[in-house]
Amino acid sequence: MGSRNSFQWLKTYLDNEEEIANIELNLRRTEIELSRYTDGDLRNIKLSKKSNASQLEEIICEHKKLLEQDYQIRNEVMALLDRFSGIENTILKEKYINGKTLMDIADMDDIGYSYQTIKRIHAELKRRLVWLDMWDIHEANDDQIKLF
Repeated sequence: MGSRNSFQWLKTYLDNEEEIANIELNLRRTEIELSRYTDGDLRNIKLSKKSNASQLEEIICEHKKLLEQDYQIRNEVMALLDRFSGIENTILKEKYINGKTLMDIADMDDIGYSYQTIKRIHAELKRRLVWLDMWDIHEANDDQIKLF
């Protein structure tokens, strides 16, 4: 099995997705704030050039530039993934990028491995890539919700 750096693409992808989500949230919040000054309850407020509100359009522009850069990184990582093969890469891609469960992965026609084998390989990957634990918390919480 490969080294920890073998799957740096996944960490890059997941970190980038988190950054995209944060920027999109900040962009939405900033656009809402700007709309309060242009069309909402704060439209009658006179702004000075030094006020935070007067810089909202610039902040929105900056958020959009950052998003474009992050979307480009996402596209580059996805293009890189197309060059990888092997069961480990397939499991990581299907689980953490395409959102499939380990059972869904085992049920894929072209996978050729049982659910137990997929589970074992994934467990080994998690031992080697300790940072994966933070990405599995959401799935563990979803499983608990389904049980009740």
